[in-house]
Amino acid sequence: MKTTIAKQIPIFFTRTNGIPGNGSKIDPPSVILTKWNVLITGKLNPVNSKTNLISDEEIQSVIDESENDHAMLRITLLENLVDTSSIKDKQGFIQFNQRLLIRLLDKLYYFNKDNSLGVGTSLLFYSLSEHLQETLNFIEEFFGNYFDRNEKIPISLLLIRKEELHPSLRKLKIALSKSEVIDKSLNDLIQYHFGQFFSSENISITYRDLSYHKDLLSELLLALKSPTKNMREALYYLNYNEDYFVTHEYERLQQILTNLQCTKQKITALKFEQKNINQLPVKLNCSYTDGMLSLKERMNGWITEEVRFLESGHCHLTIDGKTKENEDKIHTSLSVAKLALLIRLLVIDKIIINRAVAPMLRVAARLFTTLQKDDISFGSLETKYHAPDKATINAVKDMLFKWINIVSKL
Repeated sequence: MKTTIAKQIPIFFTRTNGIPGNGSKIDPPSVILTKWNVLITGKLNPVNSKTNLISDEEIQSVIDESENDHAMLRITLLENLVDTSSIKDKQGFIQFNQRLLIRLLDKLYYFNKDNSLGVGTSLLFYSLSEHLQETLNFIEEFFGNYFDRNEKIPISLLLIRKEELHPSLRKLKIALSKSEVIDKSLNDLIQYHFGQFFSSENISITYRDLSYHKDLLSELLLALKSPTKNMREALYYLNYNEDYFVTHEYERLQQILTNLQCTKQKITALKFEQKNINQLPVKLNCSYTDGMLSLKERMNGWITEEVRFLESGHCHLTIDGKTKENEDKIHTSLSVAKLALLIRLLVIDKIIINRAVAPMLRVAARLFTTLQKDDISFGSLETKYHAPDKATINAVKDMLFKWINIVSKL
């Protein structure tokens, strides 16, 4: 079956008789893949009523051509990436073809969900998907240094990988239910996290995300079996800098402080916790959320601020001193969560233009009071700034609509 390519596409290299630079062109991988893109989105698209009218002979011809093309594609990729004179930007070349393969696989996945397809057409889509996936796996295996791990996984492959992880997930759930040493809040957090990750609606997952969750499952299972290691250590090891876990750690430290009366004891307890945290091993180049401060950095920032506050002697203020201090503050009827969200809106809209968020939040914690608290904890304000809950978002939305009505009457 002969397919004509109507569009011009990027040509990454040229050859003549196998020798680079002699001027004549052979089909590079991008040309081969674009040919299949034109065919898949055109004649083979189920939207086209002719799709199910393809004869069995044509279907077999397309499958055979696909198998030959993708075998040639893998050879061509290997030959021309070894030849450094053929391609100037190897990373760009690999990632271009990687993205094209992923988009084609996703198209075929959605095409094959059409219940009106004939048996022959379904077989065709399945075969094409296998050939494309084999090529994508080849690229990941042989050119891992150039492979974009922040690119989403094709849905068909993601479903397979999730299914492979389900036995480990079941083991983890059983181990969590039997454990008597894990506190309920941490147990609930882990259960919720994996419930969200394995949700059928969660299909925009990157290669890096999948690899991280595979390691996370493995480390947590090891921690539950080990008499010397615990889940917190496993989460720190993998730099699980997820907002809910950071909040859990803040609350754990606050509970420790609540049970102590003496300021000196509180400072000592915090510094002891900080020492323990800093001595925990961490896996290199690993994090749950890229672009966010590491788990250790966030905890160190919170502890340092609390220690500084305690060392300044604020907790020993007399009632008169406390009243005088509060007179210098801005009193609000907001909750800490609403105040944090409003500050974040001001930052996003570039009304507040401080370069660093943390110092600005420290100032806000010192200057504002809420209905519930005269002294706002920096850690609490920072947590709610980065992870507003849905109830707070809805409450602030209502507040903003109210403001619109007030402004219109001014």
